[in-house]
Amino acid sequence: MDREPTSTKEFAAATARIGPNRAGQRMQEALVGLFPDWLPSRKSCRKAIDRGEIHCNGQVAGTALRVQAGDQVDYRPEAKDAPDPGAIHPGPLRLHRPDGADFAFVWKPAGIATSGPGVRHLAGLIAHRAQQGSHDEQEGLRARRPDGMPSPHPSHRLDRATSGWVCVALTLPVAEALGRAFANRQVDKQYLALAAGRLEDGQAETPIDGKPSHTAWRALGTGPLPVHGEATLLDIRPTTGRTHQIRRHLAEAGHPLVGEDEHAAPGVDPAKAPRYSGQGLFLCAIGLTLPEGDHGPAAAVHATPPNKYRRIRWVTDALEQHGFR
Repeated sequence: MDREPTSTKEFAAATARIGPNRAGQRMQEALVGLFPDWLPSRKSCRKAIDRGEIHCNGQVAGTALRVQAGDQVDYRPEAKDAPDPGAIHPGPLRLHRPDGADFAFVWKPAGIATSGPGVRHLAGLIAHRAQQGSHDEQEGLRARRPDGMPSPHPSHRLDRATSGWVCVALTLPVAEALGRAFANRQVDKQYLALAAGRLEDGQAETPIDGKPSHTAWRALGTGPLPVHGEATLLDIRPTTGRTHQIRRHLAEAGHPLVGEDEHAAPGVDPAKAPRYSGQGLFLCAIGLTLPEGDHGPAAAVHATPPNKYRRIRWVTDALEQHGFR
């Protein structure tokens, strides 16, 4: 890292140029879509103008200002203290910042959402730690050249019940580039899971919410497990990222994940399905691999399997046999 973190919040303007298609519009109309990640709606655009955060050609812009082609519009969000999300994760963050990158990998514990309303989620946690965390946390979560991004931004989501790596953007251009990389399926995602019953290698392509979906898995071993009789350890590689995709595909295949409480095998009521309880959902996003691109350098991160997997003897043996340390 080449930047010493401090408690001072730094922001520079995010900049866009007015194109011919917006020429002559009032600022409150022209602004819509210029900064979609941070001002996604007409209401958010209007509020930014009212707060004096929108500048046109160096001057604070009002809602009625008519813009012309070539005008420079700057978004300068007010620097604010990130609210404390409380004790949702009292220990230090587990994170990895690749050299020369304006993105980082952050480990999301099971039991907290990736983002959403309020601040009691991973996004709220990293926003607070980027300002008020330890030296290593501040260094790992601050951009080398800060821009209009108010706080680190998760580029994808994990279910609340799923633990694992989340890629976090630190600047606006990197957030946009990572969004494209995930949307274009350029990111390799690896999950470790335990599914009820005995499975062989396989895949599922059932559409989810009307969208194409694909999940492939490799069976690493099968052994006894209370409640389910037996279970199979899986190395899972989804190529799409639909809501609860892995959980839904495995349940539809008749092999819901161990610890599952929302999805069940066909014809089974999830509320009445047998459940191995006390250890949470056995699904972990254990690895992420990014190619080189507009977001920055190629990077990869992998984690050792969570301890709850190793408490099952045959699972430990299967993990070691397949090179998981």
